[in-house]
Amino acid sequence: MTKANLSVRKVLVIDSNLESRGKVCTVLSYDGYAVIEAETGQRAIKLAAEQRPEVIILDSQLSDMSGYDLCSRLRRTPAVEHTPILFLSVNHGAKHVARALDSGGDDYVRRPFVPRELSARVRALLRRSGDKQVNNMSSLYLDPDGHRVMVDERLVELTPTEYQLLEHLCSHPSVRHTASSLLQDLWQYPAGTGDTALVRNHIRNLRRKIESDPDRPAIILSFHGRGYMVNALVLYPERQV
Repeated sequence: MTKANLSVRKVLVIDSNLESRGKVCTVLSYDGYAVIEAETGQRAIKLAAEQRPEVIILDSQLSDMSGYDLCSRLRRTPAVEHTPILFLSVNHGAKHVARALDSGGDDYVRRPFVPRELSARVRALLRRSGDKQVNNMSSLYLDPDGHRVMVDERLVELTPTEYQLLEHLCSHPSVRHTASSLLQDLWQYPAGTGDTALVRNHIRNLRRKIESDPDRPAIILSFHGRGYMVNALVLYPERQV
């Protein structure tokens, strides 16, 4: 894929525990994926056939069936029979890993996990499945405490306003942000007020600092009449979840 017009990658997260599922979804959303959630195996089978996700993340124990049985059924579902499946589980024994792989899984991550590891595993599965797009994406490391930004390991100094704008875009990776919505969300202008040139100027200054070629932006994309979207793998300071 070129860096000009990235289609957001879909990841299906299957977990009956709302809190556990939410932690996984938060990591994936930060990384720019479109996250689809299923709380049961039956719901997952329906969504997999309809949505055709590029990666499936599956807990080993669900409320209506085991994750291993679900994995076997997904392997018999034409829409996702070749889709990479990653197991997440609190079970650490080798027999559990073997059972997950024997049922059709491609990888296995033990809980609690470090977000950076999960992100790397998902990228690896996409590469192995023939998706070359991820390799072409820039990475953004945002440190909210220090207001530091690394672009592909290059340190970039931003003003507080520029950092706030970038962080807002990265926190909502699947949303196309219009200049008007950014005026409301970041600058607290009432709807229909404010000068959209303010947003365009900050976007232009931000691109000058983080893009390798600001005239052909590959990180902050513009969609005519529909706003701005971040095209990057977004990383935050490590924490176990």
